[in-house]
Amino acid sequence: MTGTCACGSVSVEVKRAPDFINDCNCNLCRKLGAAWGYFSGAEVSSQGATSSFVRCDKNTPAAEIHRCVNCGSVVCFTVTESYQREHGAIDQVGVNMRLFDPGDLAGLEVRFPDGLGWAGEGAYEFRRMALTISEQTPW
Repeated sequence: MTGTCACGSVSVEVKRAPDFINDCNCNLCRKLGAAWGYFSGAEVSSQGATSSFVRCDKNTPAAEIHRCVNCGSVVCFTVTESYQREHGAIDQVGVNMRLFDPGDLAGLEVRFPDGLGWAGEGAYEFRRMALTISEQTPW
């Protein structure tokens, strides 16, 4: 599957559909407008120029966000080196599934974690029931 940013300058290819998509409501995900599918680094490739940033409101931020240098669309996140030094090696890339055609996502479960209400440790709650992407509920 291949997704593209708003201007088409960046494409991201994944070798398979994600197991599910997280549509989180935390401040970062909500402001980025991203919904994440999770993959190993070997399952993701991208083409085109991106820039990255790491949030500065956390002591050890976990995510380095990559976005198109032209239109600013969020493409993916990778796990920061500082987070891995503190917590061990993590081979995970979060891909913004909003870059993909909704028809390509049909049948996937979308989960709605309550990241805004999460204390940062342990399991998080969900703010509503999951849905499955279909023609009737294109998400």
